[in-house]
Amino acid sequence: QQQQQQQQQQQHAAIQPPPPPLPAGWIMRECLPTSPHVGYFYYFHQDTGECTWEKPVDETLRQTVDLAEAALRDISKAESVAAAVSAISTSTDTNNGSHTLSKDEKNGANEKTNTVDKSGESNKRKTGVSAVPSLLRNSSAGGSSSKRPRNASDDQHTQEHSSSGGGGRKDQVRVLHLLKKHRGSRRPSSWRNSKIKITREDAVEEIRELASILKEVASDKTELRATFEELSKSESDCSSAKRGGDLGWFGRRKMQPAFEKASFALKVGELSDVVETSSGVHIILRMG
Repeated sequence: QQQQQQQQQQQHAAIQPPPPPLPAGWIMRECLPTSPHVGYFYYFHQDTGECTWEKPVDETLRQTVDLAEAALRDISKAESVAAAVSAISTSTDTNNGSHTLSKDEKNGANEKTNTVDKSGESNKRKTGVSAVPSLLRNSSAGGSSSKRPRNASDDQHTQEHSSSGGGGRKDQVRVLHLLKKHRGSRRPSSWRNSKIKITREDAVEEIRELASILKEVASDKTELRATFEELSKSESDCSSAKRGGDLGWFGRRKMQPAFEKASFALKVGELSDVVETSSGVHIILRMG
């Protein structure tokens, strides 16, 4: 009988899958014969010397199990909340019934909707918002034009261009500018290019191409400013590009002499020719 039992135990052990391996560094040891726990096994970490009766678990596996259990708890809570909300909603509908708008309420709602729609159309006509975001569009004459769609800030631009003289501040000007640097510039790098290698002649050619685009819309001061700002944001090597080239208000002896002279010589809304300084080559548009 004992032999049969042993054979059955061996067969049963052979059917069972092997236990999962211990985490790295851990081994299982049997207690010494002199120990009061003789016949028991414990787990020992060979690197740290840590001992434990409980079978160690890989930390990554433990974290995965913890996350899975937390996710299951969250799902259970969400289902409980959803069931409670559904029960409350069902109870409310049963007790109160559905609310039906009266004739007067419907008329009032329709009037408000019509008023909002008419107001939106009116504002769209006033601001002249266009759905075409392109800077350049074909002209009716068949040639190319640099005019851009009007935007919501065009009215403000028009008011600023309607002023004359030196603007609202005495002995100061406000300009937008577009800068092209070259390898001979005082600091031949920019937000667009960490190392500028083009020649002065190439920079002048590029700035003249941009000037030709601006001159095509120079008759419309609002279009001129808007186009200048867009070109500056994409083409200028000055950090003011993010503001559309706006340098704000400044007085005498604040800029390089050639730049200052050209800025004060312009009329409000007037576009300069190519201006050269140690920084590079510029186009200037006086705003005030």
